[in-house]
Amino acid sequence: MEYSDAVLETTPERATKFLMGIGAVAAIRTLMAGAGMTDDDIIEGRALLLDVLAAPRKTGASADTDDARAQRAATGELDQWDEPNFARYAAALRRRFPEVHAHVFKDLAPSTGTASVQGVATFLARLDALENGAAPDRAGMKQSDKKAVAFLATRGLEKAERKRLQGLVDVALGPTSPLPAPTELPEAAHRREALVKLRAWFDEWATTARAVIKKRGYLIRLGLANRKVRQRKPAATPPSPGKPGATPSSPAAPGEVTGETDFE
Repeated sequence: MEYSDAVLETTPERATKFLMGIGAVAAIRTLMAGAGMTDDDIIEGRALLLDVLAAPRKTGASADTDDARAQRAATGELDQWDEPNFARYAAALRRRFPEVHAHVFKDLAPSTGTASVQGVATFLARLDALENGAAPDRAGMKQSDKKAVAFLATRGLEKAERKRLQGLVDVALGPTSPLPAPTELPEAAHRREALVKLRAWFDEWATTARAVIKKRGYLIRLGLANRKVRQRKPAATPPSPGKPGATPSSPAAPGEVTGETDFE
């Protein structure tokens, strides 16, 4: 028989209560014995329950990859880098190479998160263009541009550092690997198989119990019925003066249960 995961996951708790009810109430044990339940059947149910409890629960597949973690780390590092370094390189260029400063830092400011990646990428691309003499509208300033880039190298922005930063930009921009296809772990498959066996045992003997046990209290003890408490009726409206009224019913005492039992 096919069982849903939701049904299977409720079974250990229900089987535990069922076994404990049989063991705790001699009258229940007698009735079940009369219906064919032997000690071996109880031992079988206990063994099936312990097998389920010993098996690890199924864990969800990781919603992450090494590439994704590296991408977040690169983004975080660039986010930390842009604010202090934009400030000091801008200050150095503003004093010594004001035209280069205006070109490099036009519409460029430190930012946060993914926007910081774009900012650093823009900064590096402009420096590369200045160094290679490929900056647009700066044909007559190639010598000054190269000197400005060389000057920044003396302040820590040498080629190796620019290459490192470009590597972080490349990682931050991706692509990242897709998540691997989820696979059923052997441990999870074993636990589900154990749950199915326990559920089949429970269904057999729970059905038997419902057929031979008529006392509601016993069924509740086995976890096969729930007590349903009725809501109290609202107080009757007092009769008008001079008109006979119905005798009011006695209210239920505090904590008194007047309900019935719903079978599961």
